[in-house]
Amino acid sequence: MANRKQLWIMLGAGAAAIAIAVAVIAVFALNLTGGDSSTNAAIVSDELPPYAHILGDPNAPVTVVEFSDFM
Repeated sequence: MANRKQLWIMLGAGAAAIAIAVAVIAVFALNLTGGDSSTNAAIVSDELPPYAHILGDPNAPVTVVEFSDFM
């Protein structure tokens, strides 16, 4: 019985370690660790179509992009 309990604890710890590793890799892969905001703003502005509605300071520390489809 004790061996089974230890097995479940080890499996849970392993699953938690894998989840943490995946989260860390995703953060680095998606470049969510910071970086130059002017570079991020340039990428976003290049992707937006010319008819997109843009409000706010282009040099703001945070950029929020929202797209909606009501169909």
